[in-house]
Amino acid sequence: MSDLPPDPDVIVSLPEGSLDDLFAGLEATWKNTPPEAPIEPKKDEERPATSAGPTERRGATRKEPHEFKAELRLAVAGFPMRLVNLSSTGLLAETSQRLCPGRTVDVFLRYGGIRRVLRATVIRSTMHAVAPNPVFRAALQFEDVLKLQDAEL
Repeated sequence: MSDLPPDPDVIVSLPEGSLDDLFAGLEATWKNTPPEAPIEPKKDEERPATSAGPTERRGATRKEPHEFKAELRLAVAGFPMRLVNLSSTGLLAETSQRLCPGRTVDVFLRYGGIRRVLRATVIRSTMHAVAPNPVFRAALQFEDVLKLQDAEL
């Protein structure tokens, strides 16, 4: 131990009894203390009322694979991807390979006998599942707005 002078703000008192006596005394003081009234949050009358659901911030409508007339197949860098949803500005897909956010990739899209190559930027790529094989979910934003006609799909 060091020979530091005692701190005048700290008072250490060892009771003559045991630790059980000390705890019993502390519990007795807690029982005699009246409980504090719960604090109610202030109501802001100036705050506008919000809807129950989250605000939709997406700029384009998403469609899931079952909403298309033709089967859509995707691949990036030779790896197949399973489409989660598609819009005119981007897509969300699952793949076994992690894509690097910020990287520009070519997306190969096949539908109804038509093959298109779309340039896109990887916005995010996160692990979605681990077992039995790793699955990554990647969000890609197209460089150009995708124009898929309902007649084609």
